[in-house]
Amino acid sequence: MRKTSFTKFLDSMTETELKEELDKLYTKYKAIKEYYAMELGTLDDRKKLLDKTKKSISRLYERRKTRSRLSKVNALLKEISLISIFDHELADVYIHHVECAASHINYYGLQREADANHLANSFKRAVDLITSSQTKEENAPRLEKVLDRLHRFYALTNELGDYLDENLV
Repeated sequence: MRKTSFTKFLDSMTETELKEELDKLYTKYKAIKEYYAMELGTLDDRKKLLDKTKKSISRLYERRKTRSRLSKVNALLKEISLISIFDHELADVYIHHVECAASHINYYGLQREADANHLANSFKRAVDLITSSQTKEENAPRLEKVLDRLHRFYALTNELGDYLDENLV
């Protein structure tokens, strides 16, 4: 369905029909419920959703296997990115992911190039979110700790350190 068709559909509805349609969507689809929890909810509501995502990411990296679950982590990050409305909250989730990925790489070693690329992309996204939300003082030390933990992986640490220095000046 195209957006113009959808707009025509909405224009043809009365106010009460629109309210009923929104209520039906809210009760039927979890994603819509989570979006409105982030948009209209309290700080506690948003914190619960963010903590749930962070716990899920942690669980994926706490497995006893050397291979991380990058596709599942990407799905979680994409899902929270779609419903999150504040950059500083999303930055916190991305930094948490970077911390988990760095611990995983540090413990098991750099098994695959995909792990390094995934970590680098999330690190850069976290830096960009910190820049846009202007929360350098709270979040930059966490990223610097990650770089300290990854000191064994010289090329990766240099790339991420350079990006951090260039963008969080």
